[in-house]
Amino acid sequence: MLKQLLFSIFLICTFQFSNAQVNLDSTGLALQKLAIQIVEDSNSENRYLADSIFTKSLVKTLKTPFSFNFKFDSLKSISQLISPDKKFKIFSWHIKLNEDTFLQRAAIQINTLDGQLKLLPFFDKSEMFDAPESEICNRKKWMGAIYYDIILTDYNNSKFYTLLGFDDYNNFTSRKIIEVIRFENDEPILGGNYFVYPPDETYPVAPVERFVYHYKKGSNAYIRYNNESKQITLSELSSTNNDLKMKSTLVPTGNEVFFVWKNGKWVMPEIE
Repeated sequence: MLKQLLFSIFLICTFQFSNAQVNLDSTGLALQKLAIQIVEDSNSENRYLADSIFTKSLVKTLKTPFSFNFKFDSLKSISQLISPDKKFKIFSWHIKLNEDTFLQRAAIQINTLDGQLKLLPFFDKSEMFDAPESEICNRKKWMGAIYYDIILTDYNNSKFYTLLGFDDYNNFTSRKIIEVIRFENDEPILGGNYFVYPPDETYPVAPVERFVYHYKKGSNAYIRYNNESKQITLSELSSTNNDLKMKSTLVPTGNEVFFVWKNGKWVMPEIE
C-alpha cells in the first residue's frame, strides 16, 4: 500500500514537472527576447522597461511548483548559478542606465522541499557604499555584481559560499569581487573577515569584508577558481604608466597569485 502511494506521488510530481516544462518552453522565447533587449537596446528607457517586464515574467514562471529544477538555457545574458550543495540558485544581470552607470539585479531562489517558490531579491545600493570592501551587508543593501562562480567551503560545521562576481563599474575601470556569504534563517549575510593577504598597492587595504579588485576596462584580468588545486587564482597587476594607485591603468603582468581556504579564511601566501 505504501509503495503504491509513493509511486502515485512520484507520477503526480512527474506529470506536474512535465507540464511545467512545457509552459517554460512556451515562455522561454519571450524571456529570451526581453533579456537580449535589456543588454542590447540602444534606448535606456526601453532597456529599463524590458528589465521590468522580464523580472515580472521570470517571477511568474518561478512560481510554478518545483521551478528550481528548470533550466533557462536560452537566457545567455542572464547569469544563473546553482550552489554545489543545491541549496540555492542565484540569478544576476545588469542594466546600463547611461554611459557611466550600471544597475545590478540579482535574486536567490531557495530549493524548498515542497517545491513552492522562496525568492530573495537583492537591491543594488552601490551609491551608498563609500568603501564597498569595508562593509558587511545583506540583500537589501547590496553593492551589485554579476556572479559567475560559486565555491562551497566549510569551517567549524558551518557552510560558506564564495561568489566570484563582475561589475562593469564605469567607462574606464571594471572590477571583480570575491564575496563570501553565509545564511542565517535562510537569509544571506554578505561579507565578513575572510581574507588574509600581504600588502600590495593593487589590492584593497586590509582588513576587508570583501575583496574588490579594480583593473583597466577591456584588459583580460581575471579571478577564477581552480577546482583541482582548490585555489582562487588572480592576475597579478601592474600599471601602464607606473602609477599603481590609478586603477584605470592596471593590467595583467602575465603572472598570477592565489587564495587558498584555510581555517575559515581565504589566505594568500607571501610570495618571495
